[in-house]
Amino acid sequence: MADLEYIFHPRSIAVVGASPHSTVTEMFLDPLIQFGYPGKIYPVHPRASEVSGLKAYPSLMDIPGPVDLVTCAIKAASTPELMRQCVAKGVRLVQMFTSGFSETGEERGILLEKEIVAIAREGNVRILGPNCMGIYYPRLGIAYEPFLPRESGAVAALAQSGGNSIMLVMAGAARGIRFSKVVSFGNACDINESDLLDYFAADAETRIIIGYIEGTRDGRRFIRALHEAAKVKPVIFLKGGTSEAGTRAVASHTGSLAGNKVVWESVFSQCGAVQAAEIDEVIDVALLFQHLQPPQGRKVGLVGLGGGNSVLVTDSCAREDLVVPLFPQELIAKLREILPADVDPGTSVRNPVDLSLSGWNPEVMVKTLEAVDRYPGVDIVLVYINLHAGVLHPTLREWTMGHMRAFAQARRALRKPVLLAIQDDRLPEVTRLSFEVQEVCHAAGIPVFPSFNRAARALNLWLRYYERRCS
Repeated sequence: MADLEYIFHPRSIAVVGASPHSTVTEMFLDPLIQFGYPGKIYPVHPRASEVSGLKAYPSLMDIPGPVDLVTCAIKAASTPELMRQCVAKGVRLVQMFTSGFSETGEERGILLEKEIVAIAREGNVRILGPNCMGIYYPRLGIAYEPFLPRESGAVAALAQSGGNSIMLVMAGAARGIRFSKVVSFGNACDINESDLLDYFAADAETRIIIGYIEGTRDGRRFIRALHEAAKVKPVIFLKGGTSEAGTRAVASHTGSLAGNKVVWESVFSQCGAVQAAEIDEVIDVALLFQHLQPPQGRKVGLVGLGGGNSVLVTDSCAREDLVVPLFPQELIAKLREILPADVDPGTSVRNPVDLSLSGWNPEVMVKTLEAVDRYPGVDIVLVYINLHAGVLHPTLREWTMGHMRAFAQARRALRKPVLLAIQDDRLPEVTRLSFEVQEVCHAAGIPVFPSFNRAARALNLWLRYYERRCS
């Protein structure tokens, strides 16, 4: 861990290639100012005298003080000279946005990458990349896009793709996840996925590790690092390049060896890591780790609204090997006291529990949840709703939010993991309401999912992680 800790705490940063009103400046320089990075910031450009209100310098060697971190955003052909300047200046880390190296598959790019690595190693300079975004560390105000969240959290991410590192952060941010540190490492000519796994496994600011990987140049070391990390923290990975066409794309993207799909599946399984199928699924599972305590088993109690929804959510659970047990007569009788059939004949109390129209009464909903939560034959409580009524009937909108606020309040008294699945058909009005619901629930520690299928799939992957740890 000590080997990499310093790269997240530079006392000064130079952005080489920053110029007035350029994309490079907007991505790498301006966020340092906007996020409140406390160290020195140096734009470097051969002709500009000022960039974003800061004095610019013609070259790295013209900067009067020490420089710890350099962001490289210049032509690939100019990078060997820049790396020599970094060595002479005593730079500790270069994060290289520049591409055109081994990922091209061309001899010129491969040799150029080897040259900059040799220069860097001779001067004890570490490299992130090339072909990467570098470091996002909100706690210190380091970011590579201005729209990334400024709040920090407990999830760390490592990504071979710069674009996918941004997608992970933004998809997580939309669901209430915030990040401790994120590293886009590109071609991994020096600092690689195994180094970062070792670091994040020991990092006190990180509780959950997620990642996107296309391939590795040292499979044995990666397996060792992944195994050790997954022993101490949940690790969730998305593997890019699992198809034949995807493997070709990986070779042209980061120059990595993608490997056989079955081999990678075996690696993740044997190391105890969660393998997700897409970015949204990475975030779905991370959300469960962030909010919920480890479960006791796979038995799910379902509580929600609508007979059709009850059927669909049960099918979703069954496809993911979740158990939906039939409730015993004692519990059914207790639920019938809360949901008398003569008052609302649409209710069902056998699991799933369909609250029908009675579900619009927050007190009824809370009592039902408490009864199901206390039943020892259930390990997890999954609440399911459809938000159309709150949109199509304006008078029900506030009822819907009141219902969700009561649900969030009731969560404090429930002893088992609880989550909410919303059947969202992506109508703009429904989606807006679902985000309001999500905000209320996340504040209470309740994970929210935009479909029954995604909730069930995430539960299955989450449960498998704990099952493997206990086996």
